[in-house]
Amino acid sequence: MEHRKCYVFAQPALDERAAKRRRVTDAFTQTSWPLREHVYRHIWSHQEQRIQATIEEADLTTFENLVSFVSATTVDHHRREPSIPSGLIVAGPSIASHGFFFDRLGQKVTADTDATFVVLTSGECPNLKMLLRNLIKKATSKLDNADEQEDRGGNSARTGPKPLDYDLVVLQEWYSKAQTNKIIVTIQDSEAFDATLLVEMIELFSTWLNRIPFVLLFGIATSSESFQDRLPGTALRLLRGETFNVKQADEILEKIFCATIDGPDVSLRLGPNLSSRLLERQRDHIQSVQAFSDALKYAYMSHFYANPLSIFLSRLLEFDQVSHDIFRALRNLPSFRRWVESLLDKGDARKVRRLLDSDRYLYDNTMENVKSGQMVISNLVTATSILAAIRNSIQRTPYVSRSTLYVKAVSGELDGSPIVRETLLMVKKASSDLLYQILEMLSALKERSFPIDVVTYQRELDSLIKENANETPLRSQHDVRNNTLRTTIVAQKVELSKQRSTLSEQDTAYSELIGRFHDDIESYFTNTLISPQSMVLSEVLLYDLRSPHSETFAPKPRFVIERSLSSPHDYLNCSCCFSPEAGNDESMLSSTQPATAILYQLYLESGSLVNVSDLWSAFNAIVGEEEDEAELTTMSLFQRALAELKFLGLLKSSRKKNDHVAKMMWKGL
Repeated sequence: MEHRKCYVFAQPALDERAAKRRRVTDAFTQTSWPLREHVYRHIWSHQEQRIQATIEEADLTTFENLVSFVSATTVDHHRREPSIPSGLIVAGPSIASHGFFFDRLGQKVTADTDATFVVLTSGECPNLKMLLRNLIKKATSKLDNADEQEDRGGNSARTGPKPLDYDLVVLQEWYSKAQTNKIIVTIQDSEAFDATLLVEMIELFSTWLNRIPFVLLFGIATSSESFQDRLPGTALRLLRGETFNVKQADEILEKIFCATIDGPDVSLRLGPNLSSRLLERQRDHIQSVQAFSDALKYAYMSHFYANPLSIFLSRLLEFDQVSHDIFRALRNLPSFRRWVESLLDKGDARKVRRLLDSDRYLYDNTMENVKSGQMVISNLVTATSILAAIRNSIQRTPYVSRSTLYVKAVSGELDGSPIVRETLLMVKKASSDLLYQILEMLSALKERSFPIDVVTYQRELDSLIKENANETPLRSQHDVRNNTLRTTIVAQKVELSKQRSTLSEQDTAYSELIGRFHDDIESYFTNTLISPQSMVLSEVLLYDLRSPHSETFAPKPRFVIERSLSSPHDYLNCSCCFSPEAGNDESMLSSTQPATAILYQLYLESGSLVNVSDLWSAFNAIVGEEEDEAELTTMSLFQRALAELKFLGLLKSSRKKNDHVAKMMWKGL
């Protein structure tokens, strides 16, 4: 087919306008969009500031240590073989986060020092020559404007032959003119480099160290020990290294997620289904923290773009800015209907009538419900932080992350769950020293919405500890150590029974104290851990649609291509592609269908090798006309459809037979 000419097919003009899908516009959606866009930008700007502050705080200590290390590095010229200052940065197994980390590290080092920061990856450095070429290119591209104009003007003092682009003489000449004191070479993915290449680079830099002050930074995904095992002793003696540990991506992700849900000023939160989908996607695919931020931003955009009722999240919303159509949509919400039914069950029919008839009265109630609903969800998030703090204080309980607790709480599964029951049981059995740690942890949280007076409990516990003459901690009556087993033999049968030991006066007072604390905590969890889906306007306060996120971040292009070629009517919605006689039968061919769709359906009926001549005969029998002049038009359609299938990767040229093409994909596999 490659030797045939290409024909341009012009579609003939039709007298009648082709039928197409009618475009339906929602007037009230378009009129409220500018306001929703303003609210979205305002809310997301606060969330973005929280995310950036969390990321900077997580790596602040590591950045400061690296900057101090780079600033303090000097070259010992008294040694026979000067050692290269090197930093081993253990960045963790999340490879996707390494690029973002080293980009921010380069910005920090460049801003705080006069050093030149260059990042090299394994993909651009297959050998030593390419490594040096990329190093020189990236370093010398940071020339000042004055130096660049001087070089362009031809005022260079160099005489003699021009060095090659991978010769370190070029870098030395640039270093003598540039306003920099060090050249920091960062190997981002050191495990992906060949060990021989690293050894050659280290030996070469060591010989140039008296002319160019190099500093090496190695990004390590495993451990510093495994990195040292890859290098021979001769290369290790040329390095003067220091190890820097970076916080793992899972810890940073947990902090970012908590930062986006904590606080009473958070207007919108994610639902349980979408939250679990985002977290699972990050853990399964080991994506960067920035990818999680992008997914969260897309969720906010989807909520404000697709939901006109999201304008009620604006705290400055006026009644005149809300159209009557939005109030009609508000009255059709499932949560609003449940609220109206509950009011009718209570006999408050007058309020229901005013909600249905008066937009002003509905507006006032909606703003109150949004404000109270945000406070309820904020208290629920606070309860998850209290629960996580108590479990972290009790070392014997298994670790449960805040994100997991949030997903369970928002889905309504946390109240009365085994996690809460286990935590309350451990609190009831806690000794005085463990209770002291729990109270210290709760007082450090400084949660305003926490109703329990922790300071009063701390004072009572301190007084009991001072009155205790023994050094052993106080124990409650529910502690296992205060229970003893009693063995009795009755009628040649052994019976075991539990018997409580006699408690001292201090233990009795401590048992009463911890009993009150347990009851207060249990009552707090019962009143706070409610299902947000049962609240009024939960559709506005929570966003929990998974399909937009799945279609964007986990698309299925092959399924879409197969469906569009098998059933073009589903996408075109035109009468020419749909045959009433075929009904739902996708295998029914019609000459009015697109040429690529017809050829694809013929392609499905063939084997692994397809004869192009037979394919053309079948295609011409369906699309072709009896006139001889129409054959050229049909051939152009056939060639274009065949080229499109080849572009999609469905077939390729066969080496076995010149007049055949090889089938590459089978539908559904």
